[in-house]
Amino acid sequence: MLRLLELLLYTGCVFGGMGGWVREFLWLVAIVVALVVYSVVAGVAWPIAVVSSYSMEPTLRVGDFIFLVGASCQSVSPGDVVVYVARNPLWVGSWIIHRVYQKVDRGGCGLITWGDNNPAPDQAAGEPPVTNNIIGKVLFTVPYVGVFPLVVRPQGVGGEAVAAWLGRLALFSVATYLFYLYFKGGEPRRRRGRKAI
Repeated sequence: MLRLLELLLYTGCVFGGMGGWVREFLWLVAIVVALVVYSVVAGVAWPIAVVSSYSMEPTLRVGDFIFLVGASCQSVSPGDVVVYVARNPLWVGSWIIHRVYQKVDRGGCGLITWGDNNPAPDQAAGEPPVTNNIIGKVLFTVPYVGVFPLVVRPQGVGGEAVAAWLGRLALFSVATYLFYLYFKGGEPRRRRGRKAI
């Protein structure tokens, strides 16, 4: 992993004189490669997730960006925070980030999960015990970084939901562009300062 980062930094130095888009493209490639390498090393199919509900407050807040490591029903313990794919008809297919409350053995390993801010375990709401639908265990959290993807993702179905999504996407795009311009505007000053030294 360290060798890969050294190679990416060297590549960035070599292409530093090229256009800004080449550098930015190389950073994007570096991030994707780092995520792929991390997912292989951590033993997890998808290494990142974003908290999108209040069910784990105060431990995890909406917009927290989490990194996962590979886990199975057998390898986790009560108290671990895991991500699993819901099977409950109300949430089927959603990624749920909750704490393992208890392990059960009903002809195989099963997990009872419970959000820290919820009044009852997930299984009381109709979710079967978590078995082979576990994605991973939370390794560490970066607070609030995931707010931006949450703002721009579609939320709902129908014309009004699509219009609201397009509006959020437009506002997010403008805000991102202004943020980019602000930092891009500071680059010539920093470069001039370096030459003067």
